[in-house]
Amino acid sequence: MLSSSLSPAVYADGLSNLPSLGDAGGAELSVQDERRLGALIMKDYRTFGAVNTDPEVTGYITRLGNKIVQAASESPSNFEFFLVTDKSVNAFAMPGGYIGVHTGLIAASQTESELASVLAHEVGHVTQRHIARRFGQQRQSSLVATAAMIAALLVAGSNPQAATGLMAAGAGYSIDQQLSFSRDAEREADRVGFLTLQQAGFDTQGMVDFFGRLQSASRLYENNAPSYLRTHPLTTERIADIRNRAGLESKPARNLKQESLEFELIRVKALVFAERSNQQLADRLRTFESANEQDGIKDPVAMMYGRSLVLNAMGKKQDSLAAGEKAIELYKATQPVIRKAEVPLLLQSQRMRMTMDLNLPLVSAPLDQRPVREKAALSAKETAILGQLIELRNDFKNEMSVRLMYAEGLQRLGLFAESDVYLKDLSQTYRSVPEVFDLLAQSALALRRPADHHMALAQSYNIRGAYLPAIEQAEIAKRFASDNYYLLAEIDAKQREYKRKADAEREFTKFGN
Repeated sequence: MLSSSLSPAVYADGLSNLPSLGDAGGAELSVQDERRLGALIMKDYRTFGAVNTDPEVTGYITRLGNKIVQAASESPSNFEFFLVTDKSVNAFAMPGGYIGVHTGLIAASQTESELASVLAHEVGHVTQRHIARRFGQQRQSSLVATAAMIAALLVAGSNPQAATGLMAAGAGYSIDQQLSFSRDAEREADRVGFLTLQQAGFDTQGMVDFFGRLQSASRLYENNAPSYLRTHPLTTERIADIRNRAGLESKPARNLKQESLEFELIRVKALVFAERSNQQLADRLRTFESANEQDGIKDPVAMMYGRSLVLNAMGKKQDSLAAGEKAIELYKATQPVIRKAEVPLLLQSQRMRMTMDLNLPLVSAPLDQRPVREKAALSAKETAILGQLIELRNDFKNEMSVRLMYAEGLQRLGLFAESDVYLKDLSQTYRSVPEVFDLLAQSALALRRPADHHMALAQSYNIRGAYLPAIEQAEIAKRFASDNYYLLAEIDAKQREYKRKADAEREFTKFGN
């Protein structure tokens, strides 16, 4: 049962009664510098491939996080939630509103409210400016070094080899030291997070349950406690305070509500992401043969979906498609009346992905050597697949993952002119999604438009904060646009924008040396 939401007045009053942890005008980073510092960390983090860009899971945690952010009367544009493939149970807030969520945390959460409670706690660290105070007393030069160190330490958790170079300068440091908070800050984040969780309409018992399990795990495993506890140390007083706020000092028995199938499917995907070796995948496949008590996966639909994901990871595409279709059949069997659009997106997109992989395999020929096709030239099978893509796009118009899949499908069919028009329109709405510009660059290359190809790449680099490569791509684009005054002027304007950003970053990194 969801807890009742607080009125805005009551919520604001609850926040005003929190103790102040420092003078907001004193030794803390400005909002602008905090964002710049976070962007520096994220640039390194992305460069080493530590961010999992899966659009479905990323979209899910972003929607969940934004619901919490809005309940905290903050703008979602000031936050970015991103996914990290790591089995450890952890989440972390970085400077500038960047909040990382480990796949292990999603897998360990037994309810959506438990996952939301951790996100609410991390949002609390950001809104209360704990990170700004944490780094505010450091000189700017040491801040930049800290940014590189944090990026290296985070990368090391999921990709130790990639982080070796960055780690060379960080002997004696740990991510625990860099992203940990004081006990007072942890208590404040608990209280702010609890109020925000309640305001957002989640079950506050989720916070009690999840933190309680972490505390029990710390007693059981001592030095091998969950990662979250090393950066967010729990105390008996904190747990008691959370329980008191939830009115659950005696913790009476209650009936857990049935979690949404979407949450179960996301959990399954998080579990599969963490398996990398063939043996791990084989072991994971066996866990989806029957109700899994250890991971709490009991829904037959979720288990069959998990089988499809694992089989795909093992390269068994046909078996994966069969399992994906079986998952949809199992779902339909549980519903008295159902329209196709009501079948969960995760199930439909998995089937569509396998259909594309089997029937529209990626072509090894360079894009600028591939034929540009018209719809009339498609085979009957290809026309049917295009119809499925269009239907999925129309049923889930606001889902970025579907839009990207549709554009990719057009390209696999050789319909580069259609994908170009579609992606250009999409880029006007989703200016901060680099994958849109990556696909746009591919369409432009296939259409033999090199200037547009390099400018799309430049914009993708720009969004990721890689300003120097963006400048280089713009310079290349200018060579192909020398006879087009208007295009050349547009490229010049973009290149100046990239240079301003690069100069600002350079000034920030060298200040104080």
